Amino acid sequence: MLTMLYGLTLAEAAAFFLVANAVIFAGSVILCRGLGSAFKGKRVFERWEPLRGVEMAAALGAVVLNAAVSVVGWLLWKAGHITLHGGSVSEAWLHFGAMLLFMDFGMYVFHRLAHTPVIFRWMHSFHHRHEATNPISLFVLHPVEVIGFGALMICYLMVVPMEISGLMGYLTANVLWGTLGHSGVEPFPARLSRIPILGLLGTSTFHAEHHEHTRFNFGFYTLIWDRLFGTLDPEYERRFRQEG
Repeated sequence: MLTMLYGLTLAEAAAFFLVANAVIFAGSVILCRGLGSAFKGKRVFERWEPLRGVEMAAALGAVVLNAAVSVVGWLLWKAGHITLHGGSVSEAWLHFGAMLLFMDFGMYVFHRLAHTPVIFRWMHSFHHRHEATNPISLFVLHPVEVIGFGALMICYLMVVPMEISGLMGYLTANVLWGTLGHSGVEPFPARLSRIPILGLLGTSTFHAEHHEHTRFNFGFYTLIWDRLFGTLDPEYERRFRQEG
């Protein structure tokens, strides 16, 4: 795969990443609808937010911007500023976990900053048009947020040499967790919260509460930072057990 990517021209890389991100968008929407159907008896919201034209445009814009960020990462990799390599299964898991925790903390910090009044009104309020969510909510973001997330990931990759399977695993987990968090249903069982480590995973209920109560639950993949910094919704545990 790395050999194939390295041999692409700029135009070919742009086309490749645009198609890849369009497939990711379509897959996320299909998965979200599938979760909504499979777990319709465990809804976190009574209904999905209606689809609106401006939000569809924003979601499609996010796909294009994600492709552009991918091209920037590809150029930096070809120029030697990002190091990707193959490795063992254990190395892949180690790199996956390290990147997941770094990005989770980075997104927690930037998410809290995005909720400061000035930045929220200017930028992040657009995402919070959805108090309930729908299958495209993950992609309904201000362009600055899309670029900011991509920049955070690129900065990490420029500093830390990355095992390629670990990177692909992280990118897959990112889409799966984002889709789950905006699905409006809770697939996880209530007992999850009582299992060590697994109980720290961010759930659909966790992110749904953030859309309802914007002072809480700023994390993405885990509850770790919200627990450490006192921003976990006090009702989360009770509600998760009820929804799960």
